[in-house]
Amino acid sequence: MHITSFSADGFRNLKGVQFTPDPRFNLITGDNAQGKTNLLDAIWLMTGCRNFHGAKERHYLGFDAPFFRCEMAFDDGRREQKIVYTLQRGQKNQRNITVNGVQTNKTGSLFETFHCVAFSPTDVEIVSGSPDKRRSYMDLCACQLHPADMQYVSRASLLLAQRNASIQNANKGRIRRQDVTIWDEQLAMVGAHIACMRSAYVRNLTPLCEALYGVMTGGAETLGISCKSSVYGSESLPERPTRVLVEQYRKMLAEHLNEDLKAGYTVRGIQRDDLLLTIGGNSVQIYGSQGQRKSTAIVLRLAQAYLYNQKHRRSPVVLLDDVMGELDEQRQKLIYDMVADMQVFVTLCHPSSLCLEKHGKIFRMEQGVLSEQAENC
Repeated sequence: MHITSFSADGFRNLKGVQFTPDPRFNLITGDNAQGKTNLLDAIWLMTGCRNFHGAKERHYLGFDAPFFRCEMAFDDGRREQKIVYTLQRGQKNQRNITVNGVQTNKTGSLFETFHCVAFSPTDVEIVSGSPDKRRSYMDLCACQLHPADMQYVSRASLLLAQRNASIQNANKGRIRRQDVTIWDEQLAMVGAHIACMRSAYVRNLTPLCEALYGVMTGGAETLGISCKSSVYGSESLPERPTRVLVEQYRKMLAEHLNEDLKAGYTVRGIQRDDLLLTIGGNSVQIYGSQGQRKSTAIVLRLAQAYLYNQKHRRSPVVLLDDVMGELDEQRQKLIYDMVADMQVFVTLCHPSSLCLEKHGKIFRMEQGVLSEQAENC
């Protein structure tokens, strides 16, 4: 998969950006706060996922821009496709999305159409941050392999919110306590599916990450990875839930109803799962150095790209936002070797910080305006 053309206007500070990227390597240079990251954010927008820096859609609009428009053509390995994404400023910002000329306002259709893997300095939060960061990582990666599973992730959030609202209503005497359990069967079915989805993904992820981390550290350290479920513990689960697993989840909800009513929300379930990361048996989140956390985050992203490539027999587009300049030659080489057959976009302030020579195109970003450099790499 590779982008053949891209344009953006009114997206944050981007102004009339229009370019034809190299099918392999693209270096975007420029000083800080010129729009390099905004360009990668605009590309990421086409995945239909939330901004990889956590921004909301309304924040995509430039300060005084009445609208933004992003347009992208890409080759998915079978045919060329086109996505147009616009947002009009107003009392209720009006979004309009078309895929190959067909209108759809559901970002889920983008998720099934175009895939990226984004590396950024904030990736270390997957390792050092709260468990919800790691749950989001597992869900995004697993759903990239099986896009239909995204419906379970969305439905789980909705069902959990409805059950929690029922708990609060029961505490206020508005409904009977047993009325809370009307959500348990549905939540158990969806929750068991997600637990299996996460377990299967981590099962494939673990040997790859362990090997990559071993290469990155020269075999000096060993990375351990496992998925911990608050319902099923650390046991390995099948790829799809059985009736026994669904019943186990439902029974758990019923048994802890008193605890839930006391807390005011659903205490146990997939919303408490975590991805456990260890080095030498010790938690990377608690005891890892900054270098160990960064290296762990890098191998998690590399493994994500590799597993996607293996599953779909086509590569995702790779976005490297301000990460290469901080890495030594060994770590840069590992990343480049893993994404050698993928289209890559790299942002850097100083091209000299690249340790390895790459052939492709160089662009420069100044105050939201992108220009291609005459001498490419």
